[in-house]
Amino acid sequence: MSQEVVIIIGLAASGKSSLSQKYRDQNYVWLNRDNEGGTVASLVPKLEANLLLGHSVVLDNTLITAESRKQFIDICKAKKVPIKCIRMGTSKEDAQYNACTRMIKKYGKILSKEELKKVKSPNMFTASVIFAMAKKFEEPGLDEGFVSVVSFPFIRLLDPSYPNRALICDFDGTLRRTGSGDKYPRSPNDVVILRGRTRKLKQFADEGYKLLGVSNQSGIAKGVLTKADCIACFKRTNKLLGHDIEYHFCPHSPVPPCYCRKPQVGLAVLLIERHKLNPSQCLMVGDMTSDKTFARRAGFQYEDANEFFGE
Repeated sequence: MSQEVVIIIGLAASGKSSLSQKYRDQNYVWLNRDNEGGTVASLVPKLEANLLLGHSVVLDNTLITAESRKQFIDICKAKKVPIKCIRMGTSKEDAQYNACTRMIKKYGKILSKEELKKVKSPNMFTASVIFAMAKKFEEPGLDEGFVSVVSFPFIRLLDPSYPNRALICDFDGTLRRTGSGDKYPRSPNDVVILRGRTRKLKQFADEGYKLLGVSNQSGIAKGVLTKADCIACFKRTNKLLGHDIEYHFCPHSPVPPCYCRKPQVGLAVLLIERHKLNPSQCLMVGDMTSDKTFARRAGFQYEDANEFFGE
């Protein structure tokens, strides 16, 4: 095998390290900042040392700008070693999904922005990090000095040991409305169940679907709704429906973005991992564009509430 350097670039949580394993299995030296510690710049002398020893090297780091890649390309040019670039085709939405999966497997939950700031791990970061990277990302080109640039498509592989299916419902405007006319209830007494919901939910429960719910409750962040009252409203909703829907909600404001506010996919990943769901066998029902986008990003089927409940 001729000596070479392969550099794998992409957003955080885009699957770079998984792809690099293919090269590590072929005895390429693996250089990764998270693994080595230090900064990306500290990898430059390590690359040079390994090239002098005749090793092939695989680098997997974000390296989202041409300037950040130049230092590695210059070393390869000086040593007359070809450098190839693999650009991960992972979208920012799929990267968020991957980040949430990693988070849940390690901590058992979706971490809030405040919790993430306290975590001392380069593999844990806020949703804002991925958005910022996507905005700053500069496409790699041959004019930078690569001998080849190829895009590696991201394909999500479903876990064959996850067989379960679920009906996942939004709450406000989908299962309930308010007697007061407000967008969402602030007290249990304001909860009104929409027509036909109990019967349809029973039909799916009888067919073996898990009944799950996800909801954005930014009123908590705004200070117009307490977390206790929010939970009381969900419990009241379940009582009136006659079904024990497992509910999850995001209490955060839309800005800055978190992982758990729809259409971000955090709560979907939590449900998939907790209940071993097969996303393709799950149905999301909602009334907003954010619900539809949430379902698409999670791999769920989607149906509008009015059509699903026959209104």
